[in-house]
Parts: sequence; C-alpha cells; structure tokens
Amino acid sequence: METNTTAASYFNIFITGHLNSTIFPLGPDASDILCRYECFAGLDWELVSGSKDGITQYASNRNGNFNDPIVFNMPIELTYRSTNVFGWPQIIVCLYGKTRWGIETSLGYSRLHVPMFGSESNQRIKAPILKPLCSNTLAELTSWVTGRNPELKDPKILLDNTKSKGLLMESYGEIEFVLSVVTRGSARLGLEY
Repeated sequence: METNTTAASYFNIFITGHLNSTIFPLGPDASDILCRYECFAGLDWELVSGSKDGITQYASNRNGNFNDPIVFNMPIELTYRSTNVFGWPQIIVCLYGKTRWGIETSLGYSRLHVPMFGSESNQRIKAPILKPLCSNTLAELTSWVTGRNPELKDPKILLDNTKSKGLLMESYGEIEFVLSVVTRGSARLGLEY
C-alpha cells in the first residue's frame, strides 16, 4: 500500500463567522460608522478560498441609546493551508465614520487572533478598539480644526508588538466577532490540542 506524503505535509483551517457589532461606552464620535477588515497570516500560510479583506455597510445607533451596539453582521469565511502554526491568522479592523459635518475620519483600530484549534461553535470574541492620539499640541489643534482624527500610516504595524510599542493610543470601545474554527489534517502533523 502506497502512502501519500503530500497529504500529510499541511493542514487546513476553516474560519467562518461574522463581524457582529461595535460598542462605544461613551457613544461614537461619528453619526455613521463602517469597518474595513483584513486578515493576515504568516509566510507559510496560503489562502485557499475566501476573501481576506472586506468593507461593511454604514451603520449607526441613532434610533437607540448613545451606547447601544452598532450592528454590522458582516460575514467572514476563509480557508487557509499551512505547514506549521507559526504566523497564525490575525484580523485587523479599521473603523471609519462620518462626523456631523460629513467628514469621513478614522475612529480607531482593532486586532484579534483567530481562535486556536477546536474552538467552540460560534464563539463570541471581543477585541478592544484603539484610537490613536495626537503626539503634540499643534497636532491636536490641527485635528480639532479639520475635524479629522489621527490615523496610522500602515495599520499592519499593530501585528508586531515590537513595532507598535511607541504608539500613543487610548482604548475607545470594543468590537465583537462571532467566529468558528475547524481544522483538518492537524493530527497527521502531530499537532495536539
């Protein structure tokens, strides 16, 4: 009997779920909000199916209380293939909103690791929203006059803690994902969980 060595050289991970909602305890700084997400993985990871990025619709909580959740329900479906667990997938979310003057501005960023092997079905995961702060008084004045918040030049800097340790950020709320992760082929590689 012949053994297929190529079948045992990688494992698959299936990620399904949705970007559920955002919560701003003191209310959002914008009337309408949208989220742009992108999924990143290590060099050994190959995206087999699904879209690694997406943009939600505009949503608001104008009809409710100021601190009610803003619901998006943006579906996420990804399939990755990899030879090892190094570089496990992470999702970065950039939040944008329209101010009362109609100016689109950045509201913050969020990052989360996709749950590891054998996660519960429809696991609710909350990740903090981090809002960049101005580095000096002149930048604060410019931000106030233009109505635009400071933005990160490249949000991928949040993936590496050594590069993002000097950022001036404040916690601004949280974003909720509902994710389910299924793996196939990990036992053949000796990955126990």
